[in-house]
Amino acid sequence: MKNIPFAIRLSTLAIAAAGAAITAHSAIVPVSPVGGATISLVPDAQRKVMELPTLGDRIALFREDREHGGKVIRHDNFWRKSKPLVFTWQVTGDETGPWKLEIGKDPSLKGADIRYIGVKDVDPATGRETDKDAEGFGGKSVVYTVPRANLEVGRTYYWRVTGRGKPDVDKKIGPSISSEIATFATEDRAPRWIEIEGKVGNMRDFGGWRTTDGRRVRQGMAFRGQGLNYNSVTGEHQGRNRLTVEDVNYMTKTLGIITDLDLRSKGETVDMVESPLGPSIHFIEYSSPCYKGIFTSDGKRKMAQNVRVFCDPSNYPLYFHCIGGADRTGSLAYMLLGVLGVSRHDIETDWESTFYPNIPDDVHEKEPDFWCRESHFNDGLMKYGKDGDTWQRRIELYLMDCGITEAEIARLRSILLE
Repeated sequence: MKNIPFAIRLSTLAIAAAGAAITAHSAIVPVSPVGGATISLVPDAQRKVMELPTLGDRIALFREDREHGGKVIRHDNFWRKSKPLVFTWQVTGDETGPWKLEIGKDPSLKGADIRYIGVKDVDPATGRETDKDAEGFGGKSVVYTVPRANLEVGRTYYWRVTGRGKPDVDKKIGPSISSEIATFATEDRAPRWIEIEGKVGNMRDFGGWRTTDGRRVRQGMAFRGQGLNYNSVTGEHQGRNRLTVEDVNYMTKTLGIITDLDLRSKGETVDMVESPLGPSIHFIEYSSPCYKGIFTSDGKRKMAQNVRVFCDPSNYPLYFHCIGGADRTGSLAYMLLGVLGVSRHDIETDWESTFYPNIPDDVHEKEPDFWCRESHFNDGLMKYGKDGDTWQRRIELYLMDCGITEAEIARLRSILLE
């Protein structure tokens, strides 16, 4: 068995048939995902929508879904979330949990994300119990769904699981036994949705998108989502924090965020002088417009102000947001992705994904001037450039009209493109 490549995908039946031979090879055997298999992170419903070529096609699909009571695509419950990441391993002897699952991008698993499964100790930092038991705990086959995996797209990952063997007569805990290291890859398809414990949704990596010339927007540089605290209720004091202690640690240490770009108005933030992520975070508050508003003289000035935050390498990694992560955040993300060279189709479906399973241009079909519509981007940008110009070129011209220079655009691309 030592000469058999580990990349061979083993089914549960194959493992059972191998019997004693597998036991001699390894007491804990990874079953899935293994052998460099590619897994999808984008939910099936969102994938189906995003593969349609035009806004009209996507609107037609949602209308069909409504006509059939949400049974066409809305049965998928993972809007604005990644598909669940599920690991399966086979136990061939007396091995049992608690299990230690390591997942990382380094083949040696250095710096890996570690999950402890079936451990009932309380985390002193949060007062919560650790991860729940895996299915099949203590049995021959173990299946575990990783909460908040937040993996990057288009990357190779490595994983290993460690359990305990049967304890000796005079010992309470058995010897530590680890599986071999298995590999898998994530599909090269954005968006990369991010989940945290607190009530901050619509969060995703700004990067991961391919450009029309085959490059990729860097992942782990900028993140977008909802506000990290609620809006002020009375207009006298800032709203309460939405984050848990674990969220703050994850966003500042794992994601490494050092800048919080808040696009809300003073009426929403009131007396905020620092980020909910802590006093060490560079907090920037630029009240910003959206949709039609970004094409006004004041809107163009504020667009330039925001884009320049992204032109400064010392601001990264950064998190940018309004309250819902939809309109002001979406308008800024639209222009940034466009000038980086992401296709018009992908820019549009990224913006639309915030609103799935609806699209504002469908919901407000009879209200062409309704403030929240994708058509406003089209109307504004068609005033720039000439027939035959790419969407990227029209956005370049718009940003230069805002005051952004060609040198700043070049700097932005050098920072955010792989």
